[in-house]
Amino acid sequence: MSAVPVPDPDVTKKSKRIILMGDIPSPVNPPIGCNFNTRCPVATDRCYVEEPPYEELVPGHFVACHYADQNLK
Repeated sequence: MSAVPVPDPDVTKKSKRIILMGDIPSPVNPPIGCNFNTRCPVATDRCYVEEPPYEELVPGHFVACHYADQNLK
């Protein structure tokens, strides 16, 4: 999401670009657990064995992450 352009130059100056590291998961053979676990900077052992539920975190914003509520700031 950090790559999405924002039409406000003040916001753009303050934003930090996030570069994802790790392997891109195969869409044909996704990893066990969370589909994003190979590239997630906050993945734990749980993410490699348990698929996170798809849920509405705040109205109109859906996530599939065991730790999304802890990473809101």
